[in-house]
Amino acid sequence: MKIGKLKRFFIVIGVFAAALLLLILIYQLAFNPYRGTADKYVEPLALEDELTEKQVLKDMDYTIKMLRSHHPAWLEKDNAKVQAVEREYKNQREQLLNDESDSYTTLDEWRIISKITNKLNDGHTGCLYKSDNNRYIEDATQVEAYGVPTQINGASTDALLKDFKELFSYEREEYLIVFFKDAIQNEAYLKMLGVDTKEGVTFTFNTENGNKDYHYNFVSFEQIKRIQDDTNEDWVYYDIDVDNNMAVFTLKECNYDEHYKNTLDSFFKEVNDKDIDNIVVDLRGNGGGNSYVADEFLSYLDIDGYNTWACAIRYGAYLKKCDASYTKINKKPDAFSGNLYVLTDLNTYSAAMDFAMYVTDNHLGKIVGEASGNMPDSYGDVLTFVTPNSKLTLRASFKKWYRIDETKAGQPIEPDVKCDPSDALNVTRDLICN
Repeated sequence: MKIGKLKRFFIVIGVFAAALLLLILIYQLAFNPYRGTADKYVEPLALEDELTEKQVLKDMDYTIKMLRSHHPAWLEKDNAKVQAVEREYKNQREQLLNDESDSYTTLDEWRIISKITNKLNDGHTGCLYKSDNNRYIEDATQVEAYGVPTQINGASTDALLKDFKELFSYEREEYLIVFFKDAIQNEAYLKMLGVDTKEGVTFTFNTENGNKDYHYNFVSFEQIKRIQDDTNEDWVYYDIDVDNNMAVFTLKECNYDEHYKNTLDSFFKEVNDKDIDNIVVDLRGNGGGNSYVADEFLSYLDIDGYNTWACAIRYGAYLKKCDASYTKINKKPDAFSGNLYVLTDLNTYSAAMDFAMYVTDNHLGKIVGEASGNMPDSYGDVLTFVTPNSKLTLRASFKKWYRIDETKAGQPIEPDVKCDPSDALNVTRDLICN
């Protein structure tokens, strides 16, 4: 009798364990957003390396398959941008099949896939050429001083920008133009735009003394000559200006780690010890990272809590919608109750843009500078894939975010005080002092 009960017990346990393993397997194969993603860096083929028509088609098919199976837009009814992507995929595939060539380069494929992903207008989804061997113009000081050149190797940069608009993934055209300035310093992007870089490259700038040519060779990123206007190489640091009753917290990257948390804690301790009434958070040039940096920062403020955004997360064929919520704060003993200012520019992106949204949509402070580079109502949280043959990097969002303040849906994070972002700190200092 006892043996029979014990046997039934083990059978039940075995069935339960088998069912659990089956559920885990089903989740991993069908619902886990990270299924099929790359778990390590893979060096792509050189841009000049050749691929067959069959290989390029396989990489194109892989790209559209990953978008269809992971991106939330494909589960949204009658999404016009999805339809545009599907049309472009079909057009590019037909063009490849109908031409008479059977030999293509990695560069050709990069352009083809980029034209497809471009139609989604998702700044977090696109095809990238990420190589350890990427090279850049040797001297960036002229671009920093004069801006975008009028010509590159004699070709109009307006024409190059027009081509770039059909290749680069972006949400706001203003950000595209800013990124173009960086892209043309990268040899890979110059090749993407059809610029011959075999003998270096010549930029023509419109200066106060007329047009002036500068010829550049290409070097590694570490060898680039730049205008040194920031001697602090750390990505998070602060400065206490007692005379002007203000403290500036500079965050160049949204890295949520112990270094950030320790720096933030030290910052607020000094602010409290020196009775500072005005805090400035400098997010200019911050391309994003982990949005928890904003949550950690807000925990030091004298507030009961703050509103967060709604989102939708894709799990396989299911799109889970999460409502907006209110996050309560356990106030710290010396919570900051003064004035808060946030500096932004077009390079304030992704998690950095979220930081600014927390502040403005919860009415916690003022934004100074220019509007953010991407939209609060957007796709995000990036999955990384690698195409089977060319080894190009494919990025795809698996979440959709919604702006906290629904009355401003579809709008970027606009500043309360608009100004040249390079002068935003001085403008903020004047606001505080006056």
